[in-house]
Amino acid sequence: METIDNSEININECNINELLPTLFRLQSQRCLTYQRLHDAQIMFFTTHNFPAFQNFLSDITIIFARISEEVLSIKKRLEDKKLIYKHIEQLQDYEQKKLQLTNELFLAKVEKKNDDIENINEKLTELIHNINEILEELRYDQEDFIQIET
Repeated sequence: METIDNSEININECNINELLPTLFRLQSQRCLTYQRLHDAQIMFFTTHNFPAFQNFLSDITIIFARISEEVLSIKKRLEDKKLIYKHIEQLQDYEQKKLQLTNELFLAKVEKKNDDIENINEKLTELIHNINEILEELRYDQEDFIQIET
């Protein structure tokens, strides 16, 4: 599996004004990773090639863990900016729940539990809405933050 972004970001070397733009780039990588996970699930349902799917999941897990670690590093660097810190914390919480629900949805599809699929899809839709709201708040935070720092 090819990597999503080969550019290694050292959060500790980032200028304070680069942290939120870096967070947004990481969030974009996260979205791409979800898309690849979705594509792999479709491939699994069409081919039933579990070993290939399992290998792919291992790679995806590593990517999600790296993104999460980097986001947590950004959060730590911004812990004196209470509102931004709280928004990043909420984003991480939502993303953790989204990954759990994504896994639950896959299992429900494997087990053909249509009621569960519908229920999980509703929860995912609400969670994605919440993630988008937090990202919007972080964009506002970024505007305020840059104005203060410059």
